Amino acid sequence: MIRGLNTLSNSFNVLTQKQKNLATNAANTMTPGYKAQQMVTSTTGQVDIHNYTRGPESNRRRDVGELVFGNQLDEAVRNFSAGGMQLTENKTDVAVNGDAFFTVQNEAGELFYTRNGHFSVSETGQLTTQEGFTVMGIEQNGDITPITVGTDNEEAFTIDANGFVYTDNQPDQFLFLTEFENPAELASAGGTLFQGDNGIAVGDGFRIEQGYIESSNVEMVDVMSDMLQISREFEANQRVLQSTDETLKRATQEVGRT
Repeated sequence: MIRGLNTLSNSFNVLTQKQKNLATNAANTMTPGYKAQQMVTSTTGQVDIHNYTRGPESNRRRDVGELVFGNQLDEAVRNFSAGGMQLTENKTDVAVNGDAFFTVQNEAGELFYTRNGHFSVSETGQLTTQEGFTVMGIEQNGDITPITVGTDNEEAFTIDANGFVYTDNQPDQFLFLTEFENPAELASAGGTLFQGDNGIAVGDGFRIEQGYIESSNVEMVDVMSDMLQISREFEANQRVLQSTDETLKRATQEVGRT
Protein backbone atom coordinates (compact mmCIF):
# COMPACT_ATOMS: atom_id res chain seq x y z
CA MET A 1 0.00 0.00 0.00
CA ILE A 2 2.84 2.40 0.89
CA ARG A 3 4.55 1.64 -2.43
CA GLY A 4 1.29 2.39 -4.23
CA LEU A 5 0.93 5.75 -2.50
CA ASN A 6 4.54 6.61 -3.35
CA THR A 7 3.88 5.69 -6.97
CA LEU A 8 0.82 7.95 -7.08
CA SER A 9 2.74 10.81 -5.46
CA ASN A 10 5.54 10.45 -8.00
CA SER A 11 3.04 10.31 -10.86
CA PHE A 12 1.35 13.54 -9.68
CA ASN A 13 4.77 15.23 -9.44
CA VAL A 14 5.69 14.19 -12.99
CA LEU A 15 2.36 15.40 -14.37
CA THR A 16 2.70 18.70 -12.48
CA GLN A 17 6.14 19.36 -13.96
CA LYS A 18 4.90 18.54 -17.46
CA GLN A 19 1.93 20.85 -16.95
CA LYS A 20 4.20 23.70 -15.81
CA ASN A 21 6.41 23.18 -18.86
CA LEU A 22 3.42 23.33 -21.21
CA ALA A 23 2.20 26.50 -19.48
CA THR A 24 5.63 28.09 -20.04
CA ASN A 25 5.55 27.15 -23.72
CA ALA A 26 2.04 28.55 -24.07
CA ALA A 27 3.06 31.80 -22.39
CA ASN A 28 5.88 32.27 -24.92
CA THR A 29 3.98 31.73 -28.17
CA MET A 30 4.50 35.42 -28.96
CA THR A 31 8.11 35.65 -27.73
CA PRO A 32 10.49 36.13 -30.69
CA GLY A 33 13.06 33.37 -31.06
CA TYR A 34 11.61 31.25 -28.24
CA LYS A 35 12.32 27.53 -28.52
CA ALA A 36 9.72 25.09 -27.20
CA GLN A 37 10.80 22.74 -24.42
CA GLN A 38 9.63 19.17 -23.89
CA MET A 39 9.91 17.05 -20.75
CA VAL A 40 11.25 13.56 -21.48
CA THR A 41 10.01 10.76 -19.24
CA SER A 42 10.73 7.08 -18.90
CA THR A 43 9.31 4.20 -16.91
CA THR A 44 10.91 3.28 -13.60
CA GLY A 45 12.77 0.03 -13.21
CA GLN A 46 10.84 -3.21 -13.02
CA VAL A 47 10.22 -4.75 -9.59
CA ASP A 48 9.89 -8.47 -8.88
CA ILE A 49 6.45 -9.37 -7.48
CA HIS A 50 5.78 -12.42 -5.31
CA ASN A 51 3.23 -13.71 -2.82
CA TYR A 52 2.59 -16.59 -0.41
CA THR A 53 -0.31 -19.02 -0.46
CA ARG A 54 -2.43 -20.16 2.45
CA GLY A 55 -2.62 -23.64 3.86
CA PRO A 56 0.13 -26.23 4.17
CA GLU A 57 2.39 -24.33 1.73
CA SER A 58 1.97 -20.95 3.40
CA ASN A 59 5.74 -20.55 3.67
CA ARG A 60 6.30 -21.21 -0.01
CA ARG A 61 7.10 -18.12 -2.05
CA ARG A 62 5.46 -17.82 -5.45
CA ASP A 63 7.04 -15.51 -8.04
CA VAL A 64 4.31 -13.64 -9.88
CA GLY A 65 6.45 -11.69 -12.34
CA GLU A 66 7.66 -8.13 -12.80
CA LEU A 67 5.77 -4.86 -12.51
CA VAL A 68 6.56 -1.26 -13.46
CA PHE A 69 5.27 1.16 -10.83
CA GLY A 70 5.35 4.46 -12.73
CA ASN A 71 7.24 7.09 -14.71
CA GLN A 72 10.09 9.43 -13.95
CA LEU A 73 11.41 12.66 -15.45
CA ASP A 74 14.70 12.27 -17.30
CA GLU A 75 15.47 15.63 -18.89
CA ALA A 76 14.13 18.75 -20.56
CA VAL A 77 14.82 18.93 -24.30
CA ARG A 78 14.64 22.06 -26.44
CA ASN A 79 13.27 22.05 -29.96
CA PHE A 80 15.70 24.22 -31.92
CA SER A 81 13.80 24.15 -35.20
CA ALA A 82 13.39 27.57 -36.75
CA GLY A 83 10.27 29.64 -36.21
CA GLY A 84 8.61 31.58 -39.00
CA MET A 85 9.83 34.96 -40.22
CA GLN A 86 7.61 37.84 -39.13
CA LEU A 87 7.84 41.22 -40.87
CA THR A 88 8.01 44.20 -38.47
CA GLU A 89 9.79 46.81 -40.63
CA ASN A 90 11.68 47.94 -37.50
CA LYS A 91 15.36 48.59 -38.20
CA THR A 92 16.32 47.17 -34.80
CA ASP A 93 14.59 43.85 -35.47
CA VAL A 94 16.91 41.27 -36.99
CA ALA A 95 16.41 37.60 -37.86
CA VAL A 96 18.85 34.87 -38.85
CA ASN A 97 17.78 32.64 -41.71
CA GLY A 98 19.98 29.66 -40.91
CA ASP A 99 21.24 27.75 -37.87
CA ALA A 100 23.45 30.44 -36.31
CA PHE A 101 22.79 32.32 -33.06
CA PHE A 102 23.33 35.97 -32.22
CA THR A 103 26.18 36.35 -29.72
CA VAL A 104 25.41 38.73 -26.84
CA GLN A 105 27.24 39.75 -23.68
CA ASN A 106 26.14 40.80 -20.20
CA GLU A 107 27.82 43.43 -18.02
CA ALA A 108 30.05 40.79 -16.44
CA GLY A 109 31.47 39.87 -19.85
CA GLU A 110 29.73 36.50 -20.08
CA LEU A 111 28.67 35.39 -23.55
CA PHE A 112 25.17 34.14 -24.31
CA TYR A 113 23.49 32.97 -27.49
CA THR A 114 20.00 33.74 -28.72
CA ARG A 115 17.71 33.59 -31.73
CA ASN A 116 15.68 36.51 -30.42
CA GLY A 117 16.59 39.46 -32.64
CA HIS A 118 14.06 41.89 -31.15
CA PHE A 119 16.78 44.43 -30.35
CA SER A 120 16.84 48.08 -29.31
CA VAL A 121 19.45 50.85 -29.10
CA SER A 122 20.85 51.79 -25.70
CA GLU A 123 21.62 55.31 -24.45
CA THR A 124 25.23 54.74 -25.46
CA GLY A 125 24.25 53.81 -29.01
CA GLN A 126 24.82 50.07 -28.71
CA LEU A 127 22.49 47.43 -30.10
CA THR A 128 21.07 45.50 -27.13
CA THR A 129 18.68 42.67 -26.30
CA GLN A 130 15.51 43.20 -24.27
CA GLU A 131 17.50 42.07 -21.20
CA GLY A 132 20.02 44.86 -21.80
CA PHE A 133 22.79 42.56 -23.06
CA THR A 134 24.96 44.02 -25.81
CA VAL A 135 24.86 42.44 -29.27
CA MET A 136 28.39 41.55 -30.26
CA GLY A 137 30.08 42.21 -33.58
CA ILE A 138 33.43 41.73 -35.27
CA GLU A 139 35.36 44.73 -36.55
CA GLN A 140 37.37 44.69 -39.77
CA ASN A 141 40.60 44.16 -37.80
CA GLY A 142 39.11 41.07 -36.13
CA ASP A 143 38.37 42.61 -32.73
CA ILE A 144 35.16 41.49 -31.03
CA THR A 145 33.23 44.51 -29.77
CA PRO A 146 29.59 45.54 -29.14
CA ILE A 147 27.62 46.59 -32.22
CA THR A 148 27.51 50.40 -32.09
CA VAL A 149 25.03 52.24 -34.29
CA GLY A 150 25.00 55.68 -32.60
CA THR A 151 22.30 57.67 -30.88
CA ASP A 152 21.85 60.62 -33.25
CA ASN A 153 19.71 58.66 -35.67
CA GLU A 154 18.87 55.10 -34.74
CA GLU A 155 17.21 54.51 -38.10
CA ALA A 156 20.35 55.43 -40.06
CA PHE A 157 22.10 52.08 -39.72
CA THR A 158 21.45 49.08 -41.93
CA ILE A 159 22.43 45.42 -41.80
CA ASP A 160 22.80 43.65 -45.11
CA ALA A 161 21.99 40.01 -45.89
CA ASN A 162 25.58 38.96 -45.13
CA GLY A 163 25.55 40.47 -41.64
CA PHE A 164 27.58 43.63 -42.34
CA VAL A 165 26.46 46.61 -40.23
CA TYR A 166 26.53 49.94 -42.07
CA THR A 167 26.58 53.36 -40.42
CA ASP A 168 27.11 56.46 -42.59
CA ASN A 169 26.96 54.08 -45.57
CA GLN A 170 30.18 52.37 -44.45
CA PRO A 171 30.50 48.72 -43.31
CA ASP A 172 31.84 49.21 -39.78
CA GLN A 173 31.20 45.81 -38.21
CA PHE A 174 30.00 42.30 -38.90
CA LEU A 175 27.43 40.52 -36.71
CA PHE A 176 29.16 37.99 -34.46
CA LEU A 177 27.15 34.85 -35.17
CA THR A 178 27.88 31.50 -33.52
CA GLU A 179 26.90 28.03 -34.66
CA PHE A 180 26.83 24.79 -32.64
CA GLU A 181 27.18 21.27 -34.00
CA ASN A 182 24.64 20.05 -31.46
CA PRO A 183 22.41 22.88 -30.14
CA ALA A 184 20.66 20.39 -27.84
CA GLU A 185 23.76 20.55 -25.61
CA LEU A 186 23.19 24.25 -24.92
CA ALA A 187 22.08 25.13 -21.40
CA SER A 188 19.06 27.37 -20.97
CA ALA A 189 19.93 30.67 -19.30
CA GLY A 190 16.34 31.87 -19.05
CA GLY A 191 13.90 33.08 -21.68
CA THR A 192 15.52 32.90 -25.11
CA LEU A 193 19.12 32.94 -23.85
CA PHE A 194 21.48 29.97 -23.91
CA GLN A 195 25.04 29.23 -22.89
CA GLY A 196 27.43 26.56 -24.10
CA ASP A 197 30.91 25.66 -25.25
CA ASN A 198 32.38 24.63 -28.60
CA GLY A 199 30.61 27.34 -30.57
CA ILE A 200 32.03 28.23 -33.98
CA ALA A 201 31.97 31.77 -35.37
CA VAL A 202 30.36 31.56 -38.81
CA GLY A 203 30.75 33.76 -41.85
CA ASP A 204 28.42 32.06 -44.31
CA GLY A 205 25.58 29.57 -44.52
CA PHE A 206 23.00 32.06 -43.31
CA ARG A 207 21.07 35.13 -44.40
CA ILE A 208 20.30 38.16 -42.24
CA GLU A 209 16.82 39.67 -42.50
CA GLN A 210 16.61 43.22 -41.11
CA GLY A 211 13.10 44.37 -40.28
CA TYR A 212 12.06 40.82 -39.41
CA ILE A 213 11.98 38.74 -36.25
CA GLU A 214 11.91 34.97 -35.88
CA SER A 215 8.65 33.85 -34.31
CA SER A 216 8.38 31.35 -31.47
CA ASN A 217 8.32 27.74 -32.67
CA VAL A 218 5.67 26.75 -30.11
CA GLU A 219 2.71 25.02 -31.80
CA MET A 220 -0.41 25.80 -29.77
CA VAL A 221 -2.28 22.86 -31.31
CA ASP A 222 0.34 20.53 -29.81
CA VAL A 223 0.23 22.37 -26.47
CA MET A 224 -3.55 22.05 -26.22
CA SER A 225 -3.44 18.38 -27.19
CA ASP A 226 -0.78 17.66 -24.55
CA MET A 227 -2.72 19.63 -21.93
CA LEU A 228 -5.81 17.52 -22.62
CA GLN A 229 -3.77 14.31 -22.29
CA ILE A 230 -2.28 15.45 -18.97
CA SER A 231 -5.74 16.36 -17.69
CA ARG A 232 -6.94 12.84 -18.46
CA GLU A 233 -3.92 11.34 -16.70
CA PHE A 234 -4.59 13.51 -13.65
CA GLU A 235 -8.19 12.25 -13.56
CA ALA A 236 -7.06 8.62 -13.85
CA ASN A 237 -4.59 9.05 -10.97
CA GLN A 238 -7.23 10.78 -8.86
CA ARG A 239 -9.56 7.79 -9.33
CA VAL A 240 -6.79 5.45 -8.23
CA LEU A 241 -6.12 7.68 -5.21
CA GLN A 242 -9.81 7.66 -4.30
CA SER A 243 -9.91 3.87 -4.59
CA THR A 244 -6.83 3.57 -2.39
CA ASP A 245 -8.39 5.88 0.17
CA GLU A 246 -11.54 3.73 0.30
CA THR A 247 -9.43 0.59 0.73
CA LEU A 248 -7.55 2.14 3.63
CA LYS A 249 -10.82 3.16 5.28
CA ARG A 250 -12.17 -0.39 5.02
CA ALA A 251 -8.93 -1.81 6.38
CA THR A 252 -9.08 0.59 9.32
CA GLN A 253 -12.68 -0.39 10.05
CA GLU A 254 -11.78 -4.10 9.96
CA VAL A 255 -8.91 -3.56 12.37
CA GLY A 256 -11.27 -1.68 14.70
CA ARG A 257 -13.63 -4.68 14.84
CA THR A 258 -10.91 -7.14 15.82
